[in-house]
Amino acid sequence: MQHLPEESLVALALGEAVEGGEHAAECATCSAEIAAFRTAAQRVRAADVVPVAPPAGVWDRIAAELDVPSATGAAPTSASDASAASLEAPASTGAPVTSIDVARRRRRRFGVGALVAASLASAAVAASIAVLVVTQLGSDPRSTNVAQATLDPLATTVGAARAEVVERDGQRLLVVDVDELPEVEGYLDVWLLDPDAQQMVSLGVMDASTTQLALPGGLDLDAFPIVDVSVEPFDGDPTHSGDSLWRGALES
Repeated sequence: MQHLPEESLVALALGEAVEGGEHAAECATCSAEIAAFRTAAQRVRAADVVPVAPPAGVWDRIAAELDVPSATGAAPTSASDASAASLEAPASTGAPVTSIDVARRRRRRFGVGALVAASLASAAVAASIAVLVVTQLGSDPRSTNVAQATLDPLATTVGAARAEVVERDGQRLLVVDVDELPEVEGYLDVWLLDPDAQQMVSLGVMDASTTQLALPGGLDLDAFPIVDVSVEPFDGDPTHSGDSLWRGALES
């Protein structure tokens, strides 16, 4: 199965509409990757981001682009600094009178320059956030698909489901993905069965619509190729209840 590239997974995790969304909705592996990316993005949004100052020379380049005189000192860092600077500057008594039209044009051009500078500063902050997001998202290990299965519903209360075996950092995982978990009396247990459904291995509890369960080392998927999800009562009996909701065969 061809999975989505990492840039598409990141875009979907950030809520963007990109090609491949339908595949992600049906692919347990891609859904799990998107969920991990979304968690990382939420952590970034919740983190404190230190403002980034514009690069040196930005103000001079803005002044040159707008054809206005460049400031001789550093740009004010805050509104209070700018106010203080204007109060400390002595008034010129012999300066020529400037027409109202020229003054207005200069104010308009200065306003544009300030807007451009603010945009550059915002872009620098946004770039820092983007680097942080990509760094965190890129740290998640990539998965290799081993096998997949379509799980047929065995009850009228549920729809179709999907399962995949993936390998991540040398560990095989069974990823089971359903549209919605049903309300049951007890809990959902995930099993691997032999082709005759006479022998089985319990993998663990399914407590989320997308659940990842580690496969025991050395488990032969050819001997246990059937994925089964059953409803188990809280009766202390570790054996299969016989009440299965989904079942399907893994295919490489």
